[in-house]
Amino acid sequence: MAKLALKGGPKAITQPLGKPLYAEWPEVGQPEKDALMAVLESRRWWRGGYGEKDLDKCWVVKFENAFAAYHDAKHAVACTNGTQAIELALKAVGVKPGDEVIVPCSTFVATALACLMVNAIPIIVDVEPDHWQIDPDAVEAAITRRTAGIIPVHNGGYPADLDRINEIAKKHGLFVVEDCAHAHGSQWRGKGCGTWGSFGTFSLQMGKTLTCGEGGIVLTNDEELAAKAYAYHHIGRFAGRPFYEHHITASNLRMTEWQGAISYCQTQRLPEQTDRREKNAKYFEDGLRTIPGVAPFERDPRVTRWGFYYYLFKFKSEAFDSLPRAKFVEAMAAEGCSLGAGHMHPIQDNPLFTNRNFGPVCYPRGVKPPDYTKTKTPVAQRALETEALSLGHSVFADHDTRSMDLILGAIRKVRENVKELK
Repeated sequence: MAKLALKGGPKAITQPLGKPLYAEWPEVGQPEKDALMAVLESRRWWRGGYGEKDLDKCWVVKFENAFAAYHDAKHAVACTNGTQAIELALKAVGVKPGDEVIVPCSTFVATALACLMVNAIPIIVDVEPDHWQIDPDAVEAAITRRTAGIIPVHNGGYPADLDRINEIAKKHGLFVVEDCAHAHGSQWRGKGCGTWGSFGTFSLQMGKTLTCGEGGIVLTNDEELAAKAYAYHHIGRFAGRPFYEHHITASNLRMTEWQGAISYCQTQRLPEQTDRREKNAKYFEDGLRTIPGVAPFERDPRVTRWGFYYYLFKFKSEAFDSLPRAKFVEAMAAEGCSLGAGHMHPIQDNPLFTNRNFGPVCYPRGVKPPDYTKTKTPVAQRALETEALSLGHSVFADHDTRSMDLILGAIRKVRENVKELK
């Protein structure tokens, strides 16, 4: 009789793992209910409903202060979503039409799309092979006279090499905007991700480790940049100036008090949730090391906290009797555990880039974006096809190791019966 579920055997996992999205995640309770009722009854449903003297009562401001403090930042500006958080940061650092901004291939398309939305040109580079973060050597090789900045993405929440990135940026006079959409709570050398460059940008979309449904926030330690970000998100207003006095061309990217209330309450939960996930992840890593053919990231000691959106680990086909990654993923799904590849799909393969469907972008005469069909990122492509595995953060949300044991058991089962798949 077959033992593997894919061949007709019993499933290894017959119960939900962790706190499944849209079932038990996000975690909510009385604090969220009380905060939403307080907003309702206040009848002040946007930050403009509060004067300078009572801003401490504004939920958006309370969220900004709490989130900034947890990430070791001095300033924060909450906004509508994670994509526009990047746009906001790029406007505040002074990106001009035709400027080149270097981004990794392994990210959600919004990282590069935000560059296009401010008339900049995304230059897409490969990732390094150990942790699939933007490759500093590839960054330096891509710099031209038009390069203005770098957007490292902490893929899966694992910090990119911020020391090298900032070293390169300083050498060439470039800005750094960290895309921290996956990295709520992550730390590099004991300091929060999002505070190592000019700005850090975060998404609060429904699936993220801190969510208000849709939302975003930018962090900075630079007071002048914080003031610019505030103006760019608030229709060109400067803090402390008359309400109907507008100084720069800017849009309305404000977060509502409803979102602010939920985000503030979720920020109070974030430290414990992050510690819980990381504790389960380290237990899972110890288990992976006992199974030939799968391996965790061997963490850089400078990564002092990994607040992951999805957890990345590695498949080694040669130790699975040369089983293809795709067949392993299929077998694991049959056992009751869905595995992904995170955002390892190179973004330049999207029709947006292959066809350069950029719409009404404005570049100086003679300046054109590259032919993205010629952009090759072999490290990311190989990882996608042969090596990369991911699990969503909600799988690690248990208060015990139940889900970790179930997943490890399923991996061992497939490993022990791999010949059924050949």
